Amino acid sequence: MIEIKSLSKSFGKKVVLEDVNLCFEYGKITGLYGDSGCGKSTLAKILCGIEKLGKGEIYADGELVCSDKVKYKRKVGKRIQTVYQQPYAALDPVQRIGASLYEIVSYNKLAKSRAEQKAVVENIAVEMNLAKETLGSFPSAISGGEAQRVAIAKCLLLSPKLLILDEATSMLDVSTQANVLARIKELVIKRNMGVLLISHDKELVENFCDSVYTYENCNFVLKNTKGETDDEAL
Repeated sequence: MIEIKSLSKSFGKKVVLEDVNLCFEYGKITGLYGDSGCGKSTLAKILCGIEKLGKGEIYADGELVCSDKVKYKRKVGKRIQTVYQQPYAALDPVQRIGASLYEIVSYNKLAKSRAEQKAVVENIAVEMNLAKETLGSFPSAISGGEAQRVAIAKCLLLSPKLLILDEATSMLDVSTQANVLARIKELVIKRNMGVLLISHDKELVENFCDSVYTYENCNFVLKNTKGETDDEAL
């Protein structure tokens, strides 16, 4: 699991997160719900090493990722990947989709030969239902749903144990959103990974997630778990 212990974060005198303790289990989808700007995305950025924590510790499978005394360990932190709201922002506008995937495989030495690289890219394309035509296209020529699936594919190439969706489907229409989330559910089971869905859409997190936490007083409080009422979960 990915575990957060006693995490706090402030910006100047403004306390955003205080004494946060959360566990994200593999094979489970966890939802974080709260108004825009409350601190959900700050937590995601800390988990990915984009933002420094103030106090506390983060662990991946019992191994320290970072703390207020230890810098973020990038090698360990690769187990945590984030997909953001704007999928096109994760894509180079002058690079074909297939080339961007090959680049990740090559840079991270995920294959020993060109033939193996090709197999890795083709496999991830199949996994995310990306057509061959999409791989040969530039970002401007693909739909928002395709762009989001490409963004997810780029993360999956690094075999994350926790995939964070930070408002990742909020820009998609209802049908496309449903298709992307259905694929995510399949991947949770197939890859035995955890998913953290961050959203201000209460109905979405309640319907999609196994457990839901809401932002209250600079912390996240468990509100519901699948199969339980709110009272039972608390």
